[in-house]
Amino acid sequence: MSSSTGQTRRQIALVVHDFSPGFGQGRYCVELARRLAPLHDIHIYANHFGVPCEPSWTYQRIPAWRRSALLTILTFLAQSSRRIQPWRFDLVHAQGLTCWRADVITAHVCNAARVEKDALRSPRERLFDTLAGQLEMEFYRRNLNAHWIAVSQQTARELETSHLPAHPVEVIYHGVDTDQFRPAIESAHKRALRENLGLPTNRWLWLFVGEASKGLLPTMQALKKFPQATLLVISRSSATDWLAKADNLGVLSQVLWPGPQASMAAFYQAADVFVYPSRYDAFGMVVAEAMSAGLPVIVNQGIGAAEWVQHGENGLRGDFSQSTALLAALQQLAALPDRGVHLGENARLTARGHTWQRCAEAMLKVYEQTWKPLTP
Repeated sequence: MSSSTGQTRRQIALVVHDFSPGFGQGRYCVELARRLAPLHDIHIYANHFGVPCEPSWTYQRIPAWRRSALLTILTFLAQSSRRIQPWRFDLVHAQGLTCWRADVITAHVCNAARVEKDALRSPRERLFDTLAGQLEMEFYRRNLNAHWIAVSQQTARELETSHLPAHPVEVIYHGVDTDQFRPAIESAHKRALRENLGLPTNRWLWLFVGEASKGLLPTMQALKKFPQATLLVISRSSATDWLAKADNLGVLSQVLWPGPQASMAAFYQAADVFVYPSRYDAFGMVVAEAMSAGLPVIVNQGIGAAEWVQHGENGLRGDFSQSTALLAALQQLAALPDRGVHLGENARLTARGHTWQRCAEAMLKVYEQTWKPLTP
């Protein structure tokens, strides 16, 4: 079977827990599938599908017991090994621990490294990291000759240190939709957005997006020094627990917590600064979105997306896991508002060099190196 360009249409299996733009790995697969479908037939194996099936896609549901993250991984692995027949495809592309046999693996995290680097995770989270790290060792041992892809240079180094791949790990960054995530047109536009979203129009608005364990505590600690600031938190974490911490810190009146949002673009446009002092993140897609939206970003140097940030040029990058360092960075932006505007403009330029189209083109080159031979 040939595509409109005359090349042979290949059969590609994408394997991911959630094929949905609401999850990092899921969004990665959705964006790849949309850009690869004109050229190849995409067979998507997932437990959950968050978008309607499109032409040249085929959906295959993998059952999984989703009582916990570890049970999800274990049961999904068991079922995918029964249901995915690798010989049916020209290439099987797994998103981390999703199937025992793959030709291409994208590592969205290295659990073995996270155990060592993020000591502030809860005991339950650290137990998961430890057990998932052991499972990860076996997974990569079985796939030594697969083409390994990391979503950052940091993750590539972690994989090479922890799992000793047979070949160098290739880095292909996540992309970002620079049309969807774009700056507010002008101050009047930002004010209108805030009114529509029910946000204060006359406050310095900080934005934090993601799991609360990824730096929310030092962000709230710094907030007390800025009575003119409001912190907007978009997170799936327990609002009750973290709002109690905000109350203990004396900043509860400065924190807004509207809960998870299906669409984030307007929130980025409404904000003045993006704060993400996470100790560890293999990448951090929210940072890419904030940069694309033209926000000055404050990011910890221990995350993958910090590789996009040149300190003082297109954002602020450093050891911001402690509130004192974060406080100093925020004081810079508070004292020099034009500096934040300049950083945001340069952040937008950086993001425009990392589109999903570019990500898909890099992935296609990997596929072309990895195809199984065509049968006559």
